[in-house]
Amino acid sequence: MPENDKSDSKRTKILVWAGGVLTAVLIAGLTDSLSPLIRLAADLLNIGRPALRATVVPAGGRAPHLAVSALPATPQDRALFLGGRFTDPAFLDLAGQLGGAWVKWVRVRVVFTAGRGLVRITNVRVKEDPDPGPNVVRAFVEYPSETMSRNPQLIMNLDSPAPFFASVQKPGSAYFGPESLPVEQGKQKELGFEIRAGSHSHTFKLEVEYVPAEGGKPESLTVSDAGGRPFRVTGAPDRYTGYGTVYRNTGAGLHAVTGRAACELFEPERACVSPG
Repeated sequence: MPENDKSDSKRTKILVWAGGVLTAVLIAGLTDSLSPLIRLAADLLNIGRPALRATVVPAGGRAPHLAVSALPATPQDRALFLGGRFTDPAFLDLAGQLGGAWVKWVRVRVVFTAGRGLVRITNVRVKEDPDPGPNVVRAFVEYPSETMSRNPQLIMNLDSPAPFFASVQKPGSAYFGPESLPVEQGKQKELGFEIRAGSHSHTFKLEVEYVPAEGGKPESLTVSDAGGRPFRVTGAPDRYTGYGTVYRNTGAGLHAVTGRAACELFEPERACVSPG
């Protein structure tokens, strides 16, 4: 190769290297100078997003039993009801129309997602709609048993004069107030709630109070179940005879049971001597 060609090649490599270094320096400088503009653009894009979103997800583990205040009137509804598919949205819709409520306790799992900056959840409370009513006793429906258990983090007893959510580890004191739940933008936090009732039937939603970061004003978010329905929980009679009808879920549908079979659903340790 001629000597001048070698020189040209070396010069070209040097120029390419120098150009790369200069480009990197310019990009770094531009990035630093444009960072405020980039952040502003990101903030403008986030303006339309809610500061906090809540998604209800299925609660794992053992589920509560179900009570209804009316029985299905049409053959189609009766077939759907007796099918006993508790995880079927159509079954849950029908149960809601029949005044269905989970017996003694209901578990709710909510995933919170921050849409703008850091959000602090400062309180979650039960919002009654309407006021508590009498226990639901028209019919009792056994929920299919499950072996896996998934415990909630927060528990509330609606029989208390002033109910509040307490940590499972500290049942006597309110969780929110001294504590808050931070949720960072683009990240998620999941909370499990267990709401108990014994004296009345309750229809409610969860009202979440939160404060956006950087001195934002307090805001609230109302959470209903995955189908947009309010949550319901009811107390129960001590004896199965307090119900008009008792159904056992056999895995192949619901079947009405009486006597000893029904008694054993409620008092398995008692000597149920009723005929049947």
